[in-house]
Amino acid sequence: MKFKWFLGIDISKSTLDITLYDEEGAKKSKHIKINNSTSGFKELLKWMKKLDVDVKQSVFCLEHTGIYGLDLQVFFEENNINYAAVSPYEIKHSLGITRGKNDKIDSFKISEYCQLHAKKLKLSKLSSKRIRALKLLLNERSRIVKMQTVDKQTMTEFKKISSKISIKRSKKRLTAFKEQIDEIENEISVLINEDESLKKNYNLATSVIGIGLVNAVIFIVHSNNFQNFTDGRKYACYGGVAPFEYSSGTSVKGKTKVSHLANKAIKVNLTQAARSAVQNDPELLKYYKRKEKEGKDHGVIMNAVKFKLIIRVFAVVNRGTPYVKMRQAG
Repeated sequence: MKFKWFLGIDISKSTLDITLYDEEGAKKSKHIKINNSTSGFKELLKWMKKLDVDVKQSVFCLEHTGIYGLDLQVFFEENNINYAAVSPYEIKHSLGITRGKNDKIDSFKISEYCQLHAKKLKLSKLSSKRIRALKLLLNERSRIVKMQTVDKQTMTEFKKISSKISIKRSKKRLTAFKEQIDEIENEISVLINEDESLKKNYNLATSVIGIGLVNAVIFIVHSNNFQNFTDGRKYACYGGVAPFEYSSGTSVKGKTKVSHLANKAIKVNLTQAARSAVQNDPELLKYYKRKEKEGKDHGVIMNAVKFKLIIRVFAVVNRGTPYVKMRQAG
């Protein structure tokens, strides 16, 4: 779709700075500051109408900002308004050297990016309420696991220097954390089992050796139930697992390595899955030992195992049948 107007939004917790792009520059562009609320969103539409800006021929660009932009995106979708949520890193590095920074300037930069990249701009669409709920539960579980790790360290590494009362409190907290994690995982299971599509893909994903509840749900959440990603290689790239070549001409020959521009949660959580897969899958165990004999580093081999797991998960989902374990490795 060809757009006529381009608007950049800088999001904060309480307010939104919005700029209607003008090619003559920031000083010519129209700007408005509104509350980050439903009343503010309605004020935005009135402002556009006053400027004779057709909403249907407009596109909004905003940075991925987590929960602070969620209500705005819901409002956009309820009113069939075009928008694109873009990586802040991509916007920052696409505009070259810039001077000055405040919310108004940032909103202009985003609107400028929106206009410059209009032809290849990919419009965004929120995941379903159920997938958003799964994402929130995963985030909650992650926070508890981090707190759990601190107390586990107290019980092991700092046991000799910690008092008995301190150790006792750590034990109580660990028991509580375990109960909370179990509750969250049960809630996740209920959400998945209530939706046939989620249930089917979850069962297919967990049929792959090494993939458990957490990683299966991460696949579902970050791929929008395998709708935003249908290619395992692209998902591996998104998760920072796919390696890239670093070379230029004959003088620059860097090592092939993964990019740091990735969703690190995917890669981190696949670590335990890869360990389990190597232990329980004869084929991957044979692969690991072969690469080890070739002199490959442990981390490099495990990253390759993670990549294989991603490919397998997408293969079973695209095929629609569970993973079949090989009788013999080879």
